[in-house]
Amino acid sequence: MPAEMTTIKVPKSLRDRLNAIADERGRGTTLADVLTELIARHEVEKTRARLAYLETVQAAEADEAGMARAARRAENAARVLREREARR
Repeated sequence: MPAEMTTIKVPKSLRDRLNAIADERGRGTTLADVLTELIARHEVEKTRARLAYLETVQAAEADEAGMARAARRAENAARVLREREARR
């Protein structure tokens, strides 16, 4: 059974760009194919970015001296903000 279809409204310039991508891929490539691929790429990039973030957090947490410096800087920044607020 074929998938249920719907109509979406996009600016003509975007439609034309999507059509150009479909044309590059060859005969029989639909806009749905192009959109499906773009969404899949987006999801892969989002996953990669999240994994990179988690790796960075793990590396930062493993750096005790760096974490101590960050904590001191955060405390100093909080102190400055509290002092500013007290002067108002």
